[in-house]
Amino acid sequence: MSRRLRLALLLAVSLWCTPSGGLRRVPSPPRRAGLPVSTALSTRNAVVNAEMQAVWELDFYSRPVQGADGKKLWELLVTDGAGTFRHVEAVPSNCVNSRELRTRVQRLIDDADVRPTTIRFFRAQMKNMITIALSELSDVACKPSRVTYALYDWLDERERDVYPGMPGYRKPRPDLSSSLKLPVRLPEQLRGEQYAVATLPLAEFLPGGSINVDNIGFGSLCPLPPMDGLTPDSMVAGVVIFSRRSRAIAAWLTGLDLAFLSAVLESREFYIEVGLDTQYLLARMRTPTQTLEAETFEESKARMRGIHFLSVQSGPSSEQPDGFWLLRDTEAAGRGSLPR
Repeated sequence: MSRRLRLALLLAVSLWCTPSGGLRRVPSPPRRAGLPVSTALSTRNAVVNAEMQAVWELDFYSRPVQGADGKKLWELLVTDGAGTFRHVEAVPSNCVNSRELRTRVQRLIDDADVRPTTIRFFRAQMKNMITIALSELSDVACKPSRVTYALYDWLDERERDVYPGMPGYRKPRPDLSSSLKLPVRLPEQLRGEQYAVATLPLAEFLPGGSINVDNIGFGSLCPLPPMDGLTPDSMVAGVVIFSRRSRAIAAWLTGLDLAFLSAVLESREFYIEVGLDTQYLLARMRTPTQTLEAETFEESKARMRGIHFLSVQSGPSSEQPDGFWLLRDTEAAGRGSLPR
């Protein structure tokens, strides 16, 4: 990891005023110019593509289109994490069951150039049916997960460009029925001694930047979404955790299907979101300054298409973090003022 990034983390230590509760913003390293984001992305994403082709993302659900028989259109959408293939299939309403779904997915697997090792899905409403359907597939793990970035982007595209042009389209009402989640106490194994809010230039995640797969420890880097309109010196927000047990914390995080970080201003709490719907309480905002910084963190996520990071390391003098995750909150991206 570059000296510039280590310097930014060093400055964080002097700004903390409350252990295990306070969140403080870390000054950013100097900005730098670089290639336009759209030019640099293709090289960076190529590194991720190979391993993501074996991870499929699936959605099986009704769409905002009503047929002549008065029944909603059901579709099966399947893609891989790298977006190298897309399969869309209309499914008759009398075939909406686990047996039919398994048959269709098995057919896709049999015809695939790269056989999936994992199939992810994000829709909690369909958890039982999809789990039953995929549980009997040979050598394929079924994984409820919000880490389905390629699928989210594809659904956004279809909801914007495809469904409105179909006969029987009815604009869906805003979904106000999101279930109230009760935060879970952060496991002892994941607790750090201190936390801080930080920012880094987007350039650090592009080719030539300081952060790459060779120096992120137990972490991972999500594929960057389309970043049109942003420049390499645009700032990405994140949270830094320092702990004497940083290596153990980073190792535990790898087994949690880390989705994203969120700051909820109403409850004045910072969360780690994992799996399909689990929410761990990371820290509480105890001062107006901390609340303002959490609000800035969420605004940055919206502006940066949901992109943010989590860094875990033992101290500011560490050569590199024990775990660094580049994450994406697609709901925050939807609140952004710039087009995705």
